[in-house]
Amino acid sequence: YVILGPSGCGKTTLLSLMGGLDIPKSGTVLFKNQDISRYGLELHRRKNVSFIFQNYNLIESLRIKDNILFSLRINNIDPKIQQERLNQLTKQLNIEEILDKYPLQCSGGQQQRAAIARALIMKPKIIFADEPTGNLDCENAKELMELFKKINKENHTTIVMVTHDSLVASYSNRLLYLEDGKISKCLEKNNKTQEEYYRDIIAITTKMDLAHV
Repeated sequence: YVILGPSGCGKTTLLSLMGGLDIPKSGTVLFKNQDISRYGLELHRRKNVSFIFQNYNLIESLRIKDNILFSLRINNIDPKIQQERLNQLTKQLNIEEILDKYPLQCSGGQQQRAAIARALIMKPKIIFADEPTGNLDCENAKELMELFKKINKENHTTIVMVTHDSLVASYSNRLLYLEDGKISKCLEKNNKTQEEYYRDIIAITTKMDLAHV
């Protein structure tokens, strides 16, 4: 899923509410028909969801390996399981060669892949990604979106992503256009090619932009 919309429309706020980082002033956020505030926000974040941010949020004083394993270690997961998951993810994401490096010794694309591995290692049901391509060049952004498609298909992980980029949005299966805190348009890819879907997204965003001129 992609959430698209102009700056200040509430995209990041919506992501934070769904992920349990913020508490709604009214209404409820349901996960599997349970109110996450009653379920426990911390438990929701630990068991059900993971986050990927535009600025990676890696701990600079820790090696890439230790950044990725951080959540498993604080949850006292068996070291054997830690190593198995680390091996699987680093191979899948092609970052085996940077495990002993520190974040500042890695490229932006490598840091984002490490952040994805950190998000995946707890086997979340949903990944919330806030402008994950924002600090990447076109080539790395395309690689990241191909990775998301692979993760979605192979790991059966739902990905909910906020973006301003219509091309990035065209990698989704479903798009929600947010305007002034409300969903104003919904678009599904269905059997369209990516190019056809992209043209539909451009048509929607252009129409919305013109409405605000």
